[in-house]
Amino acid sequence: MTQIHDGDSLRLSDRRDVRLIGVNAPEMGRDGAPDQPLAVAARDRVDALVRGRSVQLRYDIERVDRHGRTLAYVYLSDGSDVQEILLRDGLAWFVAIAPNVAHRDRYRSAEAQARAARRGLWSLPDSEPVPAERLTRSDTGFRRVVGTVARVENRRDGDVLRLTPKVELTVPRGIPGFASPSLAGRRVVARGWLTAYKNGLRMRITDPTMLETPP
Repeated sequence: MTQIHDGDSLRLSDRRDVRLIGVNAPEMGRDGAPDQPLAVAARDRVDALVRGRSVQLRYDIERVDRHGRTLAYVYLSDGSDVQEILLRDGLAWFVAIAPNVAHRDRYRSAEAQARAARRGLWSLPDSEPVPAERLTRSDTGFRRVVGTVARVENRRDGDVLRLTPKVELTVPRGIPGFASPSLAGRRVVARGWLTAYKNGLRMRITDPTMLETPP
């Protein structure tokens, strides 16, 4: 191992950049922006686990992302799953981005353990999701967002769950286990990457586990 970029990506000795499937770690600061809370801790945890050691990469359906990075599950020589360790330590959030969702149930369970114990990210004052009403167009990037689905809009390529006039969740058509119409009027907690769209924000949901429906 030659370089650890952050808590969810690394560079192998053969110069391949690897993005860990199923997790999103806090971002290291770039262009003058500060590190997100626990970003250094997540990076250092991965560094301690893998630097100077041989690792095994296991793949899912998609092997390369749009940045040219290898998408993989990273295992240590003793069979330990690096992603699962990060989640259990509360140093990353669970994410499920279709079609690479083979380990979603195990990873979701690992995050739940950290969450119940209030470890790492789950011990921070701002660990609660952000209300959709408070978001501004500059609030892009990975977020956990809470809001009530005001209405469900059916479009040719899928459904839109409208949380506010300027915040929407998009759900591609044909996701197994996802019934968008049943969510109208429900309070939801979504996780994913917010991007600027027209005069508002959009988050794409490609797996049901990225959307919780609290009681």
